[in-house]
Amino acid sequence: MKRIKMISIAAALVLAVSASVPAFAAAGDRLVVSYTTNTTTSTTAAPAAQTSSVTFLSMKGAMDLALKEVPGVLKSIEFDIEDNGSLRYKAEIHYNSKEYDLEFSATDGTVYQNKQDTIDRDEAIPAGSYITYEKAAEVALGQVKGGFVSKLTLESRWNDGVVYDAEVWLNDAEYTIVIDADNGTVLRSGWEKESDASYYTKNLAGAQTVATLPDKGTASTTTPSTPSTSTPSAPQVSKPTQTTGSITMDKAREIAQAQVPNGRVTDVEYEYEHGRAVYEVEVKEGYYWEYKFVIDASNGSILFTEKEYDD
Repeated sequence: MKRIKMISIAAALVLAVSASVPAFAAAGDRLVVSYTTNTTTSTTAAPAAQTSSVTFLSMKGAMDLALKEVPGVLKSIEFDIEDNGSLRYKAEIHYNSKEYDLEFSATDGTVYQNKQDTIDRDEAIPAGSYITYEKAAEVALGQVKGGFVSKLTLESRWNDGVVYDAEVWLNDAEYTIVIDADNGTVLRSGWEKESDASYYTKNLAGAQTVATLPDKGTASTTTPSTPSTSTPSAPQVSKPTQTTGSITMDKAREIAQAQVPNGRVTDVEYEYEHGRAVYEVEVKEGYYWEYKFVIDASNGSILFTEKEYDD
C-alpha cells in the first residue's frame, strides 16, 4: 500500500529562464558563448601518462561520457573520491532550460545519478568570448605547480563577472583559484586542508587516466593533472542507453513514468540497498505531489512506492 506523508516545506519561487541554451565553441584560446547553436569543439592531447596500477577516466573522457548521457552544454565537471575510495565524476549539464546533475563511476562509467531541475536565472552564462577550460586550467596550475585540477566551473558572479572557479589538489591541501574568464587574470586564491587531496597524493598521484573506458573503445592515455581543454557542445547523436544491471536506467525511468503518466521524472539514481542493485526514481506530478519508486535493477519490478505532498 502506498504511504502518504505530509511534509511542510517553505515554498520556493522558480524563476523562468529562456528556452535557448548557451552554446560553447573554442576559438583559439577563447571560449565563445552564444545563445544560438551548439558547435563542436576540438581538444589538445595531453602528455603521456605515468604508469600505475590504477586507471580511471580522464576529465576529458568524463566530459564526453556525460554529454552522451545528456547531449547539452557542460557547465561543470568534478573529480570526486567517495568515502569507500571509489572514484566518481560529477557533471552539470544545461539543456533546453533544464539543469542535469550527473554522477557516474570514473572506472567503469556506471551512471549513479541523473537528476534534472529548472535552470536558475543566476546560473546562466552571459553570451561572450572567454578563455577556454584549457587556458583556465593552465592559469590555475601556474599558481599551484605540480597540482591536480579536480574541479573546474564556469559561472557568472555579480561582483566578479564571468569567472572560472578552479580547485587544485596538492599534497594535503585544496587550493581555490578564481580566474577572470575574460582575460585569465587571477582574482584571488586560497587554500585549506582537504582529506581528498591527501588521499589523491598518497594513492592516485601517479595514476594513469584513459580518454575512453576499455569496453567503450580503444583507450588513449592522458595525465591526470590536465583537465578538459574546452567545454564540448552537444554532439548530434541520440542518447545511448546505460547498461547498468539487467535493465537500463532509461528503462527504469519508463517504468516509473508509466505509474504516473502525467508526471515528470526529476531524478534517477542507481545504488545498492541491502545487497541488491536498485534504481531510485523520483517523479513530480503537478505542483504538489512527488512520487518515489524503488525498482529492482535485475528485473524491473517495483519494490517500494512512496507518495509525498510537497506543499
